[in-house]
Amino acid sequence: MKFSLGGQIAVLLAILLLIPTASAHGADSFSFILRGESLQPESAEVVQNDTLIFYNVVEHERTLELDKDSDGVSDFQCTVSGINSSGTDDECRLWLDPINWTAGDYEVEIFSNGSLWKTLSFTLIEDIHNETGPPAGYSFGDVDNDSDSRSEVSSITSMGILALVGIVFVITRRLKNE
Repeated sequence: MKFSLGGQIAVLLAILLLIPTASAHGADSFSFILRGESLQPESAEVVQNDTLIFYNVVEHERTLELDKDSDGVSDFQCTVSGINSSGTDDECRLWLDPINWTAGDYEVEIFSNGSLWKTLSFTLIEDIHNETGPPAGYSFGDVDNDSDSRSEVSSITSMGILALVGIVFVITRRLKNE
């Protein structure tokens, strides 16, 4: 059975409409290198649930501090040793847990030999997930019956799309036969 171009487009359109869509962000890592004279990069835009990793590549230790709510108390502090290829003492990790971190601008102060060396600025973006909803028939537990009416509407919509595709297919075949 061969489909005409119109029939192929209709089938493809139906498949695309029936595929559930979701947009999500997986946890990523964002690396910063603390060099002798420079911090690379000096700023970043990251998303909640990301992990910031700081690598110290010089011989002396450095201390990182972050006061996320500007109350004068350091909410994050980490000391990284001098470069050490045999272990992980020369790196520091900060997980931006969405429960504890809100979207906004933050600064990490980096101290070297007891004095401020560099300041890292980063913008934290809210991790927003866009979903079309649960699959038909899925239950979240003890909830009201609105989900049943939504699944009925979803089923009716799917049948309507399939009917539309069938009509386009029939019309295309008739036009081809004439």
